[in-house]
Amino acid sequence: MSKYLNILKFEYFHLVNAPYKIISILLFAFSIIYGCQIGYVLFKKHDNEIKSIKSKNSDFENKMLVQYDELEQGLIEKPRRDPTIPYWAIWNTPSYALKNPSAMIVFSTGQAEQYGYYKKVTNWSTIFDNDLAEEIANPERLALGTLDFGFVVLFLTPILLVILLFNVGGLEKDNGFDKLIYLNDISKKAWLATRFSYYFLIVFTLICFLLIPYAILSGALTNELMSFFRLLALIFLYVFLWTSVFYFINYLGKGSVDQAIKMISVWVVFSIIMPGLFHQIVSIKFSTNYMVDYLDVARDQRYEIFDMSTDTLQKELLESFPMLKNSTYAQDTIIDKGIVNRSISGLVNVLNKKAAVKIEEESELKNDYVRSTLILNPVMYFQNKINEISRTDYYAYRRYRENIQNTIDKKIEFILRDTWNREEVDKERYIGYLQEFKN
Repeated sequence: MSKYLNILKFEYFHLVNAPYKIISILLFAFSIIYGCQIGYVLFKKHDNEIKSIKSKNSDFENKMLVQYDELEQGLIEKPRRDPTIPYWAIWNTPSYALKNPSAMIVFSTGQAEQYGYYKKVTNWSTIFDNDLAEEIANPERLALGTLDFGFVVLFLTPILLVILLFNVGGLEKDNGFDKLIYLNDISKKAWLATRFSYYFLIVFTLICFLLIPYAILSGALTNELMSFFRLLALIFLYVFLWTSVFYFINYLGKGSVDQAIKMISVWVVFSIIMPGLFHQIVSIKFSTNYMVDYLDVARDQRYEIFDMSTDTLQKELLESFPMLKNSTYAQDTIIDKGIVNRSISGLVNVLNKKAAVKIEEESELKNDYVRSTLILNPVMYFQNKINEISRTDYYAYRRYRENIQNTIDKKIEFILRDTWNREEVDKERYIGYLQEFKN
């Protein structure tokens, strides 16, 4: 045991007497802090904005309840958008689809800066509205860039390991006394593994030490402890894999320069070439989705519905929503244009949902193919797993879109049901709407 302790002691003095290694560690630590700070600022921004929305909704709800009291008491006249009509009552029911930020977003912003995290949902909304996606070609955003923790740990950790390890074992070979070390009652494998273990522990411990304060600030340690441990386990595996690859390079290496070149080459292949190569393959195999089906609905089919006659629209509504056949209005022989017109959004929603299904199916095919290539693209595998843990990946936003669609469907269902049953909305019914659309 003493010989291994002597090796670790020697490695300590080797490290502290190498200023470039100390500086590299400090720069790496600064990058982690900077990346986590960006994530924490984003987390607080999302959290505060959502709290603000909920506060504004509460104020608006109170205002509407006062209006219903005044209408029932005859203190005011009904406005043009009569809140006693189901269509306008539901229109005035605050309905936001919110993607509450995970505390783990601090460690990987993923798609969080690209896509919206709140949306005011109406019966005319869709899951592909412009307010759900930022313009990623915005030159200001491209100029600022994003250096989050996920990027640091995936792309800078291997570089730090190269700096720390390139001359471990190589320095002895450069000076021609490496074989003398192996005669000192220790094998080459054990000697090199002990030295590599020292740097592995330094890097992994440093990362953990710097993550804990941000995990406390964001609440990850209290609210998402298992997710935080999953992240640490993933980082442990990632650092271990790179350390192992570099270990074999040094074990078979011929000197510091030879080892450094091979290490950098491996990093370039797996961190730049492989991700870039598979990105190009995916781009060729799956062309960019310009959402033609959705645009066709938004621009053409939607207007075709508006051009239909009232009786045709009524037939389409009864076919698309069988529940309406037993409604009060469906039993009448006289067509009410007002009721039909307030129901048109239901037909448009049916078209939007069909277009959305096609778009999501194409995205899923693309994702399936990407997953099949991850065995040859390990850096992207770890990136996807980190995004998954932080709930900033594709599937987190797909679930968010599903939440939006469910809210749209519910709004339309209430509008159709209560409109076709000629319901009049009073304060009690409006409170019922509020409860249905509570976030």
